Amino acid sequence: MSERKPYGRYKAGEEGEDMNLPEGKTCGDCAHCRRCCAMFGHIPADESCDWSPSRFREQQGGEV
Repeated sequence: MSERKPYGRYKAGEEGEDMNLPEGKTCGDCAHCRRCCAMFGHIPADESCDWSPSRFREQQGGEV
């Protein structure tokens, strides 16, 4: 099985733009990364969230 390309950011004005992660952040920076990658097929390099509204929450010190 080949690895898929990361989900990129939506362009300004494009439907789904509100699902973009903060500029410079990826799923790997999110507190929910392990769960989303294990259960929903995300990869840490994704730049947009599938949850609506986006549930991106930056990892704090000890979170994994």
